[in-house]
Amino acid sequence: MGSKSLSDGRREGEQMKRKELNRFLSSKYLLTALRIIMGVVFAAASYDKLLYPAVFAAKAAEYKIIPELLLPVIAVALPWVEFICGFLLVLNIFSRSAALILAVTLAGFIFGMVYDLSFGLVHDCGCFGFLEESIGAGTIIRDLVFIALLLPPLIYGGNEFALLSRKEK
Repeated sequence: MGSKSLSDGRREGEQMKRKELNRFLSSKYLLTALRIIMGVVFAAASYDKLLYPAVFAAKAAEYKIIPELLLPVIAVALPWVEFICGFLLVLNIFSRSAALILAVTLAGFIFGMVYDLSFGLVHDCGCFGFLEESIGAGTIIRDLVFIALLLPPLIYGGNEFALLSRKEK
């Protein structure tokens, strides 16, 4: 009987810890900070790509996973996706969808980096044009951290046109 009450106490303690974590991760202030930080990061990441799509196309070609026929489309579309999703995150408009799109984009970049590194290929990441950094463990870890920072807005954020939903309340 004593061990059952002890395990019940542990379970209750774990449930309380989970509730506290959920409360923290769903905090309006944390979500706002993460949305703004990640929105600005992706808007900044898109800047050079938007200005110089041919340079970005050349960097994307180095990944060896994108068919050559799609490179011009990727070089033009992806920076706009990053910019628009970053902008939507900052404004809290469809933030869950924007966070999901950005997390999937990051997962694609991570896959590309791991794939190339597994074949011994090292090249410019293409993530931030002004940094000119090579792919490697650091860029993979950074992108994993970015995905982790996108998870609270993805899970707890809103997925509506926030400006309209405020007026209705």
